[in-house]
Amino acid sequence: MTFDYIIVGGGSSGCVMANRLSADGKRVLLVEAGPDTPPDAVPDDILDGDPTRAYFNPAYQWSSLKARAVRDGRKAQHYEQARVIGGGSSINAQVANRGGPGDYDEWAANGATGWSWDEVLPYFRRLETDLDFDGEFHGKDGPLPIRRVRQSEWSGFIRAVSEAYELAGIPFRPDFNGAFGDGYSVVPLTNNDGHRVSTAIAYLNETVRSRPNLKILPHTTVVQLVFRDNVITAVEVENSSGRQVVHCSNVVLCAGSLHTPAILMRSGVGPGEHLTRLGIPMVADVPGVGQGLQEHPGIAISAYLEPSGRMSPNVSGHIQMHARYSSGHEACPSTDMAISAVAKSAWHPLGKRLGSLFLWVNRSYSTGAVTLRHSSHNVEPEVDFNWLSDQRDLARLKAGFQFLGRLLKQDALSGVALDPFPSAWNWRAKQISQINHLNYGLTSVLAKLMDSSPKLRRSLIKHLITNGQTFSDLLADEEALHRFVRENVTGNWHPTSSCRMGGKLDCMAVTDPSGRVRGVTRVRIADASIMPHCPRANTNIPTVMVAEKMADTILRERYKG
Repeated sequence: MTFDYIIVGGGSSGCVMANRLSADGKRVLLVEAGPDTPPDAVPDDILDGDPTRAYFNPAYQWSSLKARAVRDGRKAQHYEQARVIGGGSSINAQVANRGGPGDYDEWAANGATGWSWDEVLPYFRRLETDLDFDGEFHGKDGPLPIRRVRQSEWSGFIRAVSEAYELAGIPFRPDFNGAFGDGYSVVPLTNNDGHRVSTAIAYLNETVRSRPNLKILPHTTVVQLVFRDNVITAVEVENSSGRQVVHCSNVVLCAGSLHTPAILMRSGVGPGEHLTRLGIPMVADVPGVGQGLQEHPGIAISAYLEPSGRMSPNVSGHIQMHARYSSGHEACPSTDMAISAVAKSAWHPLGKRLGSLFLWVNRSYSTGAVTLRHSSHNVEPEVDFNWLSDQRDLARLKAGFQFLGRLLKQDALSGVALDPFPSAWNWRAKQISQINHLNYGLTSVLAKLMDSSPKLRRSLIKHLITNGQTFSDLLADEEALHRFVRENVTGNWHPTSSCRMGGKLDCMAVTDPSGRVRGVTRVRIADASIMPHCPRANTNIPTVMVAEKMADTILRERYKG
């Protein structure tokens, strides 16, 4: 059988694309490397409104994927990316914000014509059913329900953070997906009745799956795309049945910002010198493939919470409050910084006693790259985020850490967030976050010790959690803060821009504004890799928007002949 479309990747964008193209009668194959979760068999940890269970389940991740944070000689660390139907939307924090109009207007101004705010807003509306707000910004009949954490569900810590924001001049905004600007707000979530709604749940329901022209192939890895004279003819895949070549008329890559460029390069589409060095026969020399990789670099502070400050166990969701503010840094737009406030920092007993403020650069300028380490599909690509290579990002992270310090010194917070300390998503945090009986037992003991006395708690924080780096020391020592930020910067799992779209004169653009890959025929990209830069938002909803708009473009072009 020859398919009209093979969609590579069943993540947030792939599920959208499979729904929209198969609805038009196309013969569609959706290929997903991870497991499928049909509507009658969605695992409990994915359905759970608290994402910490699904997120730390290794069955849903690319286990060998690693990334380097900064170029200082340190080894790459495991970088968590979803490998399950629904992709990131099946394991992430469900945050459903969009970014600012200026992000998309800048995309359009830099060559991505058709992607201005006025042109993408209809697709943001199309994807959602907003359960809280009406008006020009909101959709009411889309597949994804959007609801918000209620202020009545805020813990004592979150209420104290809101008071600190008000005193710092950051106002409350009831609707984060309304007019864009500085402010703090309840968090919009792709969640309904306390349960996650992934794109797999929303776009691949029983009715969609019953279409005879749609086939879903899980647990299947793409080896390479197959071309004849630069025209796509097939996709070579591998699963438990071995390798097979599946013929098609078109391919839509939805494998994400790390694997989409890797698939292209393995298939001979990418920087010519790099492919030649690896012995890969070149189909098209496209120098921008894998270049321009972006993420939102961040840093965190945590604190011990008394019982009155902790998150109630019956509250759904994880991130209870978001804030945006302007750094005022030269050559940066307004509303360029963001903070997530959580009253539970992990699934285990210790995490339930720690509140955290995670601050990140919401409009970053540092860029990295995705390259191949080997021509084999069994070897993960080299991922180099190169965070803080642009001094604006480094300067704003340091200033942001100091801003958090000022917040935590306010009376509103200092009596609730006790013994604040710099926290990091390092190898120790990753190890203790794995869900198993041993970690539950260890964190239970640590939690009881921290509850027992302030003196013991401070000793544990200093010697066991932070290795002696204190919050006050970093605020008082510019050089120490500089080192801490460089050594502990982490991302938000928002990779974008590794195959960005652009105009004809942009030699580093990988696709045109319709997603067509340069140098080859009948191959498009419809995921976050085409974003010209990372928008000022958690990237899941912008990725869904990209897929909605690209699907519409494909269908409209078909009817134009």
